[in-house]
Amino acid sequence: MGRHKQQEQTTADAQPESLTELEPVIHEFVNKLNALEHEEETLREQKKELVDSYADRLDTKTLKLALRQAALLKKVERKDTFEKFCEVLSRE
Repeated sequence: MGRHKQQEQTTADAQPESLTELEPVIHEFVNKLNALEHEEETLREQKKELVDSYADRLDTKTLKLALRQAALLKKVERKDTFEKFCEVLSRE
C-alpha cells in the first residue's frame, strides 16, 4: 500500500494532456529550475570567496571540519554515548 500511496503523490491531477498545453508548463519549470541552479552556483562561489578571504588568518580546512562536527553534535541526543564512541574510534 505504501508504494501505491507514493505513486499517487507523484501523479499531477492538473497536468495538461496535450503537448501544446504541456510544453509551456515544462518550459516554465525548467526555467525556474535553471534559475535556482544558477543561484546555487553563485552561492557556492560566494562561499569559496569567503573562505579564501580568511585563508591567511584561519586554518579554513580545519574550521570547515569543526563546523561540520558542531552541526553534527547538535543532532546527537545521547552526547555521552556519542563521545564514548568517538573516543574508541579515535584510537584506531
